[in-house]
Amino acid sequence: MISHPHLVKRALWKNLLRIGGIVWVPLLLLSTLHGQFYFGRNKIQYEQFDWQVLITPHFQVFYYPVEEPLARAAAFWAEETYGELEQKFNHTLARRVPLVIYSNHLHFQQTNTIPYLIPEGVGGFFEFVKGRVVLPNNGSMYDFRKVIRHELVHVFMYAKINAKAQQAGTWNYRHPPLWFTEGLAEWWSTGWDTEAEMVIRDALLHDHLLPLGSMS
Repeated sequence: MISHPHLVKRALWKNLLRIGGIVWVPLLLLSTLHGQFYFGRNKIQYEQFDWQVLITPHFQVFYYPVEEPLARAAAFWAEETYGELEQKFNHTLARRVPLVIYSNHLHFQQTNTIPYLIPEGVGGFFEFVKGRVVLPNNGSMYDFRKVIRHELVHVFMYAKINAKAQQAGTWNYRHPPLWFTEGLAEWWSTGWDTEAEMVIRDALLHDHLLPLGSMS
């Protein structure tokens, strides 16, 4: 784990804001983004979207007509990822996951799935009250697929934790720490790549890594 404050800030902003994270609404309210959503300001919706729904075996993909090719790509990648995560988590989701996509970040910032203003750096989120994954297209299909995979890890993780809590007959449990939830989502969305190697190599060379025993 990275201990140097500047590296922590850089890593969190890179992995949480650009890629996204869980949105704990209404009790913990966007806690994984550490208050980077703003409350109490007016969210203006400039567009009226003609929403369409693409139904797949495990997803409801919400899109507007200009996005149809993007919606079909999202549906394909979501189903592909579902099969992988179903095996990794040894868990089957109880219902279809709503997947809401926007063609650009300006449209994404107008979303009414949450009442909070969304900064430009946020690349997507999982809103757990209705189980929705919401994300924009930033122009990179690589990033778009990665965000879908990242957020679906959160969907499965949350569902698995809830299922185990219900089996145990208790809701009195500690949620996994941020380094684990975001770390697993990032790892299972891309694996090891040159960017991850750069961050870890920099932290290791400058002695900013925490030993595993010090991670909480």
